[in-house]
Amino acid sequence: MFKSVNNYRFFKSRFSIVFCLFSICTIQAQLVTGEPAGIPRLAQIYSDAPWENPMVSGINRQPARVTAYSYTSVADALEGNRLKSRIKILNGDWDFKFSKNLQEAPQDFYQSEVKGWDKIEVPSNWELKGYGMAIYKSAVYSFRPVNPPFVPQDDNPVGSYQRKFTVPENWDGMTVTLHFGGVSSAFQVWLNGKILGYGEDSFNSSEFNISPYLKKGENVLSVRVFRYSDGSYLEDQDHWRLSGIQREVFIMAEPKLRIQDFFVQTKLDKQYQDAVFQLRPRMENLTGDTIKNQTVEVQLYDAQNKPLFEKALSRKASDIISEVSPRLDKVRFGFFQETIKNPLKWSAEKPNLYTLVMTLKNPDGSITEVKTCKVGFRAIEFSKENGKMLINGKETYVYGVNHHGHHPSRGEAVNHQDLEEDVKVMKKFNFNFVRTSHFPDDPYFYELCDKYGLMVMDEANLETHGLGGFLSNDQRWSGAYLDRMTRMVERDKNHPSIVMWSLPNHAAMAGWTHDYDITRPVHYEPAQGNPRLDGYIDPLDPRYPKTVDHSHRYENPQDEPYVDMVSRFYPGVFTPKFLVDQKKDTRPILFVEYSHSMGNSTGNLKELWDEFRNTPRVIGGCIWDLKDQGMLRKDPKTGKEYFGYGGDFGEKKHDGNFNINGIVAADGRPKAAMYENKWIYQPAASTLSTANKLTIHNRQAVRSLVDFIPVIKILENGNVVKQVVLKPMDVAAGSDLVLDINQYLPKMKKEAEYFLNIEFQLSKD
Repeated sequence: MFKSVNNYRFFKSRFSIVFCLFSICTIQAQLVTGEPAGIPRLAQIYSDAPWENPMVSGINRQPARVTAYSYTSVADALEGNRLKSRIKILNGDWDFKFSKNLQEAPQDFYQSEVKGWDKIEVPSNWELKGYGMAIYKSAVYSFRPVNPPFVPQDDNPVGSYQRKFTVPENWDGMTVTLHFGGVSSAFQVWLNGKILGYGEDSFNSSEFNISPYLKKGENVLSVRVFRYSDGSYLEDQDHWRLSGIQREVFIMAEPKLRIQDFFVQTKLDKQYQDAVFQLRPRMENLTGDTIKNQTVEVQLYDAQNKPLFEKALSRKASDIISEVSPRLDKVRFGFFQETIKNPLKWSAEKPNLYTLVMTLKNPDGSITEVKTCKVGFRAIEFSKENGKMLINGKETYVYGVNHHGHHPSRGEAVNHQDLEEDVKVMKKFNFNFVRTSHFPDDPYFYELCDKYGLMVMDEANLETHGLGGFLSNDQRWSGAYLDRMTRMVERDKNHPSIVMWSLPNHAAMAGWTHDYDITRPVHYEPAQGNPRLDGYIDPLDPRYPKTVDHSHRYENPQDEPYVDMVSRFYPGVFTPKFLVDQKKDTRPILFVEYSHSMGNSTGNLKELWDEFRNTPRVIGGCIWDLKDQGMLRKDPKTGKEYFGYGGDFGEKKHDGNFNINGIVAADGRPKAAMYENKWIYQPAASTLSTANKLTIHNRQAVRSLVDFIPVIKILENGNVVKQVVLKPMDVAAGSDLVLDINQYLPKMKKEAEYFLNIEFQLSKD
């Protein structure tokens, strides 16, 4: 359990930047080849345009909530096919008009049906459909001037979108929500000529209540997308700068009295056997009437759809809506609560899932709506003895990788198949952990991680690399910062695969996240150095001792108190011991980026992991990164296809091939380093003694090796001359087995070279 901290500062105290409203100041900023960028301070607090106003992240958006669909029966909810819910997908061909800037864009196109426009696929990035220019930048902004929150007026492409749709007749009288999965970087939306609202955050959802503006027959949906907005200053991540409606669009109907949102938590007892299931729903009543005897029933089902509760849990809907919050202390989380005897636990090795079904019923017992999600019983802790990570009480290492949703043809508009291929390749090569660097993935990605067993560090979409901590010390941006964190947590909170939240910045984010979710730890790599402690030296002080390490800030005695672990980038082999020797900090140590895998690199994996496994508090790390971000291009002269990178789209300012640093190619083909990773992370290790005794060690935390088929292969001069399939070995997690291999050895020739390989193959997929 991770308790709330009392640190809600909005600013890092070591950066005391004083702000004067009408003064003009400059700070040292990013450098682009041949061009230093000075940053003037603002002469006004905000702009009238929401896309140049840091205090406006959205207009008329619905509160963030979990991704859940409204079904009409328990059977459909258990099946989990969302197409059987009250949903209509709006993906496909939309009318599209590309403009160089807002001044040249259609101004009132939303007032009528457009004619003669191009067609564009939604979701997609318009640069990959022949409009504008894709730009790859690693750590600096792709536009000029850099003058937050203002963006270029002349070179700020705008995409105008429009499509028609009809609403099913049986949705009449219901609340209809318009859902955008992600739009880069900001957008306005209209329905039938009426403004619905505005949204930012390229990698998170925005929802709007469209019920008041719907009409029978065809409805006209219009969207204006800005390539650059004030939100672009918060999205300076190492990836392609692309634009458009890049995630799915749909409409969804719910009854006017609905289960608007819900939060599931599970707690295990001290023996990690029995569990407490807790559920806190949020109801919304838009009927205009006082609700009377409607009820909410809750049931959990196992993998065979057998109910766990002898009788469904039931509460009046009116009790949920009218719940009173106490002045002191907090509302009890478990509005629905039940103890469950020894449920199957969720872990990366055994991702056991249950299905939660919530049914809203009328007084006569008829169903109003059914909502559902997957539930996993698991606990995340850090050992008090050695600081290692414990999942359900079992020591578990982070065999991790950084994941950026990317496809060589679709860019950031990845589809469900793309995501499933990424998850499967991670599991195939023994990864058990993934960081969503540096923004939330599509919700389907987390469903896959729940199902296949990948622990997730969910990271909010915020990076100001080109400005350092400048915006973090300007209070006008605080709301935008917090908005991105809270909306991610609200959307993803019920996924058992998510075991950590990763802050993009700000102590205030940690305060809210700790308070809202006590079941998961909080991570933030730049929380380095605590100025409250004796011995702290400001990094700008000439006395600050520089190390040869990548992160430089190892000499200060302790990280900020609002994070639950010490996090560092790109360690050397000596780094784990160096950090552990800093006695004033006893938190776990995670190398959230290590072994940058560009070109023929990813070296020293064995040496690093020897240190990781043998050093207290070190819990593992995440390779940078999974996939090359190459873009499929075609040579105009030869017609041959190749994977392009920065500069291959005609852009003058770019960071070259620095985005070609994956352990798989852009099309998913594993590189040589991937196979070394597989060996380092393998669940079973073996060592051979001089007496031809083979010691088999089960590195897993939960599973026995009985689930694997051992195969011994004897190679003579590189050729397999003998192969023996052994019986499965019932070696418990963390245990060893000694195997005499003399019985398997052939008669050896003096002039030949022999190798013994032992493989552990899955008995089933």
